[in-house]
Amino acid sequence: MTPPEPGPAGDFVSLDDDPLMEDMMKTLALAAVALAAPWAQAGTVPPPAVAERLLVEVNRARVAADQRALAAIADADFRFTGADGAWLGEPRASEAVAAEDVRVRLFGAAALVHGTLVSRGADGSEGRTRYTDAYRWDGAAWRLVSAQLTTLADPGAAALRRETAPAHAPWGGADPAGDDESVLRALNAGYVQAFLDSDVAWYDAHLAPDYLVVFGDGSLHDKGSLLAAAARPVANMRSFPVASVSIRRFGDLALIHAENPYERTDGKKGVNRYTDVWHKRDGRWLCVAAHVTRHKLPS
Repeated sequence: MTPPEPGPAGDFVSLDDDPLMEDMMKTLALAAVALAAPWAQAGTVPPPAVAERLLVEVNRARVAADQRALAAIADADFRFTGADGAWLGEPRASEAVAAEDVRVRLFGAAALVHGTLVSRGADGSEGRTRYTDAYRWDGAAWRLVSAQLTTLADPGAAALRRETAPAHAPWGGADPAGDDESVLRALNAGYVQAFLDSDVAWYDAHLAPDYLVVFGDGSLHDKGSLLAAAARPVANMRSFPVASVSIRRFGDLALIHAENPYERTDGKKGVNRYTDVWHKRDGRWLCVAAHVTRHKLPS
């Protein structure tokens, strides 16, 4: 099933200096339980409108939560990639004062939530961090199974970047065959090779129309913008291997966590860590989201 289009951008949740925050969080939790109760008994995923509303409430709670509250939201099989690229098995509480540009995307019994955390320094300056959260429906509630953060290099450039895809010939290859894990591993390798080859046609054939990606500088891009970037030749990489690949399946949604320990032509080395999200549609896996975080800067 093709998921609905991302929700409207611009949602804003203020968390700063609110004496009623604790009561509000309790109210949100109770509202989420009340909404989920009829569906929890049946174990089925709520209808899209209810599921999205639940996720909005869970997202509000997740942004404002302390470490203990986050542990209650997180699934037992949780994977966290911090803004520094560190991989952890438990979430970290943020110091956000607000959440902006929240987008909820439904994929049956799994879902993605994209947004921007706003923090405020002691001098009053604002910083922004992009996040991509993945959830699964456990029969009673939405559980956080993955979260990845990337700090925006330019806090003022948080808006989704849209571009027109460049002209290119159709992709002439064949999709990998085999069981789902083998196919996903091959697609993951193909994704990286397409980057090195500036293979716009491969990306066009394997990225879903509703694809969204967070680059290593924290900027958010649509499919057309990714294709425009992919058209530019990669001339500064000596090697760009894939390592530490982990694949997790949640219904028709699959999360691939991995890293690229690269070396540039100037001899400097660095490490990027990423989460790619693939959705099985009509028997074919398409990438619906990607999120990159710079773990080690070139040095």
